[in-house]
Amino acid sequence: MKPSLSVLLAALAAAAFATTAGAIPSGDAPVKSPYPMDCSKWKDQARCESLKKDIEACRDKTDDDWRECMHRAAPAGKFTPPKPRDCTKAQNVARCEAHNTALENCKQMPTKAEHRKCMSGAAPAPGKS
Repeated sequence: MKPSLSVLLAALAAAAFATTAGAIPSGDAPVKSPYPMDCSKWKDQARCESLKKDIEACRDKTDDDWRECMHRAAPAGKFTPPKPRDCTKAQNVARCEAHNTALENCKQMPTKAEHRKCMSGAAPAPGKS
């Protein structure tokens, strides 16, 4: 007796589904990030750690909720303002002193961007004459 083609196809389909069903994970397995972040290679390690925490906290959100969750100000790195220059050897002493005065006025700025903004508007530098 010869098996019919439909019986062979049914058996083949059953065997295929039986092997793939065991490969599909079931239950609540911990989901690991496909792109692990190695903070040892980052310049600003505090920012990397903060970003990792934000990603973990926002993992269950999608679309606009995820963007809203992730859109937080990153902690600023430590910034030390530059030291004043020695104006005794400067070609343009007035310009050097104006720069040092601006440094003194802007030394309390916490971030590099704020410091630059303060320095650019602190005092107009005298010309190169």
